[in-house]
Amino acid sequence: MPPAGSLNVATAAYPLHLMQNWAEYAQKIESWVRDAEAQGSDLLLFPEYGAMELATLAGAEVAADGEACMRAVSDVMPEVDALHAELAGKYGVMIAAGSAPVYDDTIAPRPVNRVRLFTPDGGMAVQDKQIMTRYERDEMDVVPGGPLQVFDTGRAKIGILTCYDAEFPLLGRALTDAEIILVPSCTEVLSGYWRVRIGAIARALEGQCVTVMASLVGT
Repeated sequence: MPPAGSLNVATAAYPLHLMQNWAEYAQKIESWVRDAEAQGSDLLLFPEYGAMELATLAGAEVAADGEACMRAVSDVMPEVDALHAELAGKYGVMIAAGSAPVYDDTIAPRPVNRVRLFTPDGGMAVQDKQIMTRYERDEMDVVPGGPLQVFDTGRAKIGILTCYDAEFPLLGRALTDAEIILVPSCTEVLSGYWRVRIGAIARALEGQCVTVMASLVGT
């Protein structure tokens, strides 16, 4: 048994799949949540852009088009959020869902890269990425969103630095009240993975907190 007051965290090395229908996606996410909860996890972290597999629900042509696939994913986020909220309550866990490009006119005219944090009591908070990679800026035209926040969940004070954000010390400094900093990541090569991991280690050292990294993986 874990000590009283402890918090067990599950971090997902998450693969993307071609999805034939919504039920297949819902079953996949629930299987990951169920498995983590069965291992005693209280907080589940999915990786950056983990929601991009949802673009395949709109067909291969949409999934292969940069702008169309982002809009397709953004369009289904209300259903995705409802699913994660249901699973957080059903399994009694906190879930930092795989980030997604979200078109939010209240924030910016272009999509933001957004992580959503769900709690078992039905709460949901969002954290947008602050600093875009060159590919996000030049190819995707994804833009920075809302400011950094620290979420007091009652179990822990949690901050989120999405991938590239974890490589900037001043962003970590802005989250000095956080006890845990989540670092969802998506990189194409091992050098990118280690770049983010070293950044996460540095932020833990500077902030004297725990950082947790979750990466998108492929073959």
